[in-house]
Amino acid sequence: MKSPKTYKEAIEQSHREALYTVGAALLLFLFFWGVLFLTQDSAYSCWGLPLWFWLSCIGGYLLSVLVIWLLVKYFLRNFNLDHKEEKEP
Repeated sequence: MKSPKTYKEAIEQSHREALYTVGAALLLFLFFWGVLFLTQDSAYSCWGLPLWFWLSCIGGYLLSVLVIWLLVKYFLRNFNLDHKEEKEP
């Protein structure tokens, strides 16, 4: 992805980044609640903590770190919103 050159491109890029971020938040939300729902009746425990805790809290944290790293690495760009529109003569 290239950095935006005009103010309009910068605004469009910021809207795309907002959508990517909302998508990531939705993914993490669904993961967290999905793990709680799917493992609520599991009898497995480790160190006295139930499986849903390990998967949702520890796994959810690790997944969120991975998702944020992927967002920053591949989707978010550092750009300036102080573009000055050039007027045509």
